Amino acid sequence: RDLWSKGVPIILTSGTLSANGSFEHIKRTTGVGLIPPRRLLETSKPSPFNHAENSLIYISESVPFPDSKNMDYLLAVADETERLIQASHGHGAVLFTSYKAMDMVFEILSKRGLGFPLFRLDRGGGNTIEKFKRSKNGVLFASGAMWEGIDIPGDILSMLIIVRLPFAVPDPISEYEKTLYKGLSDYIDYVVIPEMLIKLKQGHGRLLRTEYDSGVVAFLDYRLRLDGAYRDHGLSALPRCRVVSTIAEVTGFLREKKAAEFFA
Repeated sequence: RDLWSKGVPIILTSGTLSANGSFEHIKRTTGVGLIPPRRLLETSKPSPFNHAENSLIYISESVPFPDSKNMDYLLAVADETERLIQASHGHGAVLFTSYKAMDMVFEILSKRGLGFPLFRLDRGGGNTIEKFKRSKNGVLFASGAMWEGIDIPGDILSMLIIVRLPFAVPDPISEYEKTLYKGLSDYIDYVVIPEMLIKLKQGHGRLLRTEYDSGVVAFLDYRLRLDGAYRDHGLSALPRCRVVSTIAEVTGFLREKKAAEFFA
């Protein structure tokens, strides 16, 4: 009543309000859904950037099911990350959902001497982003705030590696929310998946920041593979572009899009 009953037209707008083209989740969580339908207008517009031409999605078929307590999994993430950043000659950001996993993979790769400056974005580390931008071909390891609102245009960020689907960590509020639904499957369908897809779109949106940008978004999550449980959900939420599963295709795309000095 305080917000939506003033008789004044109000616009809610964001790049990530919808999940798979539907506003039901945001309407339910904000209470907007209680307003009579005749008083609501909604529309969803595609990205103004040419993703089909300027971006590529790579989905790893080799990284096992996510388990940050399993050293074999962390080594597989490190190995795949190394292959990808070698293909892009640095110019990358590796996006985690866990600071602990980020620290462990960062430590593994730091010891390998990859030939590119490596940066770790800790909480409140705004200066780190500026150092990454100045590095020209560094690799930024990040979690938390990097998922949304950080703007890194240009060639410096041409390889965005999303290690794991951004499912929310259970907490007392989510445990209570479960009790509001008939069963766990309803809670997953109406809350868990829409919230994950919205955050996934936010993370994906870190790559192309201007109409001149180009690059690759790489996903290392087992659940997006060809037979993965969330492949259809994930891909349908993202802008349409070519999807590949080999490093050779990634290298070919970047060689086609980037000038020779990018690899110097």
